[in-house]
Amino acid sequence: MASEREEKLRDEREEFENVFEILQKQLLAASVHYYIWEHLWPTEKVVDVINQYIGFFQPTRDAHLDRLIIKVSDILSYKPNAPSFYRILNMLGGNSSLAPDVNVREIKKRLKKHRKVLEAIKYFRNNRVAHWNTSVEKLAKPVLFGDTKRMLTELKSISNEISGSHSRMIHAFRYSQQGDTIALLDGLKKKRDEDQKRIERLKRRINND
Repeated sequence: MASEREEKLRDEREEFENVFEILQKQLLAASVHYYIWEHLWPTEKVVDVINQYIGFFQPTRDAHLDRLIIKVSDILSYKPNAPSFYRILNMLGGNSSLAPDVNVREIKKRLKKHRKVLEAIKYFRNNRVAHWNTSVEKLAKPVLFGDTKRMLTELKSISNEISGSHSRMIHAFRYSQQGDTIALLDGLKKKRDEDQKRIERLKRRINND
């Protein structure tokens, strides 16, 4: 029969694994939303295609940005019941056997390095995503492309350090259809180019007649 301490440790392990699993799923979702948002940005390579279908791509890009902001805000929340990194780290602080190789203090320092971009994201969420304050400016492109990307990379690294110590498993934080966004844009660009060539051939034929 299990002792009271053994039952307590078992309950803590079960709670940790449940919360950590949700956290990993949220982090994967944030990574997916960022990846799609990044590749739908109107760069020189894809701007013509995006502008041709702007009624679809503009709201789609904005929707992925909104979801990214919400996911990042959730996984870095200080709320005690949120499936966040801070909740996981607090659990590890109370029971280091859950991930014995993890230095909680060092990880908290690494998270603090991203405080500036996190504060910008939270401000954006509180005033734009959650409450639709139309006077709030959008986050600057450099902040999202640079700082947020580096932060997501750091969060995935920290997650895998915790996972590796706890279960000897790591996650790719990718999904099998991740290349679909690029494939879609490439397909639309190819169709656009073919249509343009067809129009040019018809013009030449008309002129020759």
